[in-house]
Amino acid sequence: MELSSVTLRVLLLFFPGVLCAILLDALTVHRERTPVQFLTNAFALGMASYLSLAAARDVTASAAQWLRLREPLDVTFFDALIDDHVHIAWREIALAALVGMVLVAVISTVLNRRLVHRAAYSLGLTRNTGDIDVWSTMLNSPLGKYVLVRDLAQDAAYIGTVEIFSETSREAELLLSDVEVFRNTTFTKLYDTDHVYLARSATALVIEPMKEKSHRGGLNAHP
Repeated sequence: MELSSVTLRVLLLFFPGVLCAILLDALTVHRERTPVQFLTNAFALGMASYLSLAAARDVTASAAQWLRLREPLDVTFFDALIDDHVHIAWREIALAALVGMVLVAVISTVLNRRLVHRAAYSLGLTRNTGDIDVWSTMLNSPLGKYVLVRDLAQDAAYIGTVEIFSETSREAELLLSDVEVFRNTTFTKLYDTDHVYLARSATALVIEPMKEKSHRGGLNAHP
């Protein structure tokens, strides 16, 4: 497959966007993206990086004029994108990549903490929490801090604090700490342990939130 000079030029100019899209995928929890979605994100992040760089350049230029200092170089990305005769500024691509990394850090924080969804939910604009499924929603909420986990296939029940959990219920994984282990059918206590790791099908587990550790004990064998 041969790449035309125009295609290669566009790929070089949008290197910051592709880099930022890769970082955003690595830093956030999300459903699997299609190639089209990835390329759309790369384009949007690349444009945002160059626009932010241009805005920072204009602010710096205004300050330099006021202080009678040398103004920074113009951002040539937009000219280079439409005119093959404009020289590609490698330093500008590197600066745009650095700016893009800052943008990715901000965007990742907003997405991972579900800030937009939480604000919209509080305002009654949506009932979507932004999590991938109910498994993630429940375990990310205060309800998912202390839980009773019934492992139906193994006839076991665990009461403990959720330390780590899988991103989705497709592969249900839980790491519990400060755990009490019981027989599920009789709720006979078997032993205590510091940690328990569970990896089961989501349909094999029943998770019952507990408000406080002091609520342990005196539970029924079945819901």
